[in-house]
Parts: sequence; C-alpha cells; structure tokens
Amino acid sequence: MLREKALYYYRNGFNCSQCLLKACESVYGIPISKQSMKLCGAVNNGFGIDNICSVLISGIMIFGLLFDEITAKKLRLKLLTDFKSKHSINCMSLKKEFGNKNCDTLIGEIADTVEKIINDEKI
Repeated sequence: MLREKALYYYRNGFNCSQCLLKACESVYGIPISKQSMKLCGAVNNGFGIDNICSVLISGIMIFGLLFDEITAKKLRLKLLTDFKSKHSINCMSLKKEFGNKNCDTLIGEIADTVEKIINDEKI
C-alpha cells in the first residue's frame, strides 16, 4: 500500500522524499504539515549533489514520526543495512544502477522495505 501511494504522489509532482512522506500521511493517518513538506523540498536528488538517496532519508523521517527515538534509530539501522546489502546509498550510483533519472523502481523498493519494517515492529 505504501508503494502505491508513494508512486502516485511521485508521479503527480512530489519530489522523491516528499512522495514517501506524503504516502505515510495517507497510509498511517499521520498529518504531515505544509512546513514538513516544504522542508523536504530541499531534500531530494541526493541533496542536489548526488549524495545519499533522499528516499532513504524520508523513510528514516517516517520512523521518527511513528516511533520513539530509540526505536526509530533501531529501525533506521535496519533500513540502511538492508538497503546497503543490495545497493549503494549514493543517489548518483543508484541512478546509474537503475539506468535513468526516473526513481519509480527505487521509490517502490524503499517504500516496501519501510512498510515491512514498520509492520514487523508493530507486531
């Protein structure tokens, strides 16, 4: 469900970090303020220098919204460790790996992982 919502928002004008945060609002019922969305306006495209993937950053922010700080940090490590076991976390490297600048596949994969981590933690 998170994947579908994130891709919907991405395809409708939200940047790569905003789309996952907005999807969180839809799926988990957490109100995301306009200010939070504006903050994510500067957090996309590897922070503009093709650095760490901004979708990963958004996933980490979601953990912070849903859980206490200690749990959020634990889940952050799960997300990053899982992702790094398969891919680089560098935006430019990911663009090369996925063959284009369209991040649909990447957003979907990260959304699925974030959703799984959240569901596992809530059990």
